[in-house]
Amino acid sequence: MYINLAQFLIPKISSICSFLINPFTVYIVWNDKKLQLGNYRYLLLYFAIFNMCTSLMDMLVPMCVFNYRYAFSVFISDGFFEQFSEFNQILIAFRCSFISGAYAVLHAHFLYRFFVLFNNQFLTRYFMPYGILTAILYCYFHIIYWTIYCYYYCGGDYSRRLYIRDSMFEHHGKDVINMTIIIVQYFVRSNFLKDFRIFTFKEGTPEAMYKSRFGIICLSVLSFISLALIFYFGYKIWYRLSKQSSDMSEKTKKLQTQLVKALIVQAAIPTCVSFAPCILSWYQPIFALNFGRWLQFAAGIAVSTFPALDPLALIYFVPTLRNRFIDTIMVFKFSKKYHTSTSRISAVPSTA
Repeated sequence: MYINLAQFLIPKISSICSFLINPFTVYIVWNDKKLQLGNYRYLLLYFAIFNMCTSLMDMLVPMCVFNYRYAFSVFISDGFFEQFSEFNQILIAFRCSFISGAYAVLHAHFLYRFFVLFNNQFLTRYFMPYGILTAILYCYFHIIYWTIYCYYYCGGDYSRRLYIRDSMFEHHGKDVINMTIIIVQYFVRSNFLKDFRIFTFKEGTPEAMYKSRFGIICLSVLSFISLALIFYFGYKIWYRLSKQSSDMSEKTKKLQTQLVKALIVQAAIPTCVSFAPCILSWYQPIFALNFGRWLQFAAGIAVSTFPALDPLALIYFVPTLRNRFIDTIMVFKFSKKYHTSTSRISAVPSTA
């Protein structure tokens, strides 16, 4: 299904950029001798792999948001999994779970920085392999949690599909019965005024409504807890770094400050491009608000940009990595020019 040019191109361009930037960032971090990041490199590798997995899902399962009256929906807009099947329904729920998975990975980073400042010996002793394995399992928990609630409680059953069927066909020319879609319907009764009389009619089933409400509440609880944990550990880390009584050297303290700044921006990126669009899309139908189709298009596009933007924050806020990044690009650029010039010289025929 073709939505618009931005919906078609931006997720694909973001995914390609993610597959280029994330491995390049890992290469720079892993081969840098000045920073001496130690075991933190494994977390950065873990984050890069997660970002690339997210980008892969963006390419395989491109999503678009559609709201109608008291219902929120997200559907697969393109590709091999667009048509309805139970497997495809699980797949779109799995894709949505990566939004929460990003916060799970960020929690691991914040917790690592917290232990560096408050209990470095514990971190040194247990991080490898127990810490990194715990971080991976914690991410799995977020992904499984979201997949279950999206599939079982927010799945597009027949009554919910009928509710948005006419509107979906009007806007996108597709029959929602045959689409891979997640639908949350908050109310099944609607009122309208005719001849100065209020008429009430029923759309959907109470079971679908209660399942939708329960599912979105459970997803919201985990989302807000995830955000609260980031604020809590971010505050504790920043307060510790701002204390003059810290026993770290100035060089170490400066590096930790740079890394925390990068981490805060890395946390802000999914909050702005994933969490905020989700919350607006989820709760807009409850109050029957209509912000226009642009917000629904923007929500699907914004989520796809996170994996490409995330590693750039680390490169920007750590000068050593930023300089190494620029140097590597310049070396590649001049090396390419040198090989081109050499090829031209060798192509000139000899006059001897």
